[in-house]
Amino acid sequence: MFEQRAKEILLKAKKEVFTGNIGSHLTAFKGDGIDFAEIRAYNSGDDVRKINWKATAKSGDLKLNEFNEERELHIVVAVMLSGGLNFGTKRLKQDSVAEILALLGFSSIASGDRLEIALFSDKLERHFKPTKSSGIVEMAVREVLSKDLIGKEANYLELINFLQSRLKRKAVVVIIGDFYEDIDISYLAKHQLYLVRVRDHFEEELSDVGEVGLIDPISKKSVEANIDSSLIKSYKSALKKHDNTLNEHILEYGATIGNIYTNDDVYLRATDIFKG
Repeated sequence: MFEQRAKEILLKAKKEVFTGNIGSHLTAFKGDGIDFAEIRAYNSGDDVRKINWKATAKSGDLKLNEFNEERELHIVVAVMLSGGLNFGTKRLKQDSVAEILALLGFSSIASGDRLEIALFSDKLERHFKPTKSSGIVEMAVREVLSKDLIGKEANYLELINFLQSRLKRKAVVVIIGDFYEDIDISYLAKHQLYLVRVRDHFEEELSDVGEVGLIDPISKKSVEANIDSSLIKSYKSALKKHDNTLNEHILEYGATIGNIYTNDDVYLRATDIFKG
């Protein structure tokens, strides 16, 4: 079952990226032009305006400042897997996440950048080391779609700790999840950071359905609930407060956050988010 979904998602992503509908890269990923990388030897044809005269005087040989914008980018896509992704009225959030991953993955590879993928729940589920091979995208998408997510919980602190331990230089970091848990991005402030919040509209616009039986996708516990106007009002208020707090936190550190819903055209929405 998941294999057919994977084939459809991968084929669509390849078509969108490699036929030029979206482009070989997302332009916001090209950096700010001021991220210093290293001092290297001057080569014939290099821009003389970038000569580091202090280093040249010390060494006796022409030295040049090089910036990350002139080098291949290191793009890290982290997918937060949780039981909540196993939900959707139009399609599963799990499928939308896989599509976003496919788009970003193929776009990164097409632009010649190094791509690293981490799949997380409350622990590292799978890690794909940096590469320029498109095979990493296909493997990661299949991994996301084949996972039984019921009982899994997203732990953003574990993810942050993992990224901190790995990323010594500035990178482009994209975190994909539904973000119902708390996250502190202050430790990733030096990176170019994007958060993609995947939701289903029903989660934000509950309808008055009365008495229903519910199952917590993380604890797997069953509960009877009366979803009436009073409960809906309280739920919406709490969710809005949670999301607004996160949005303010993201803006504080100059990062970007955007929503993609299960009934959205993933490719158009992703383009809006990453191209600003």
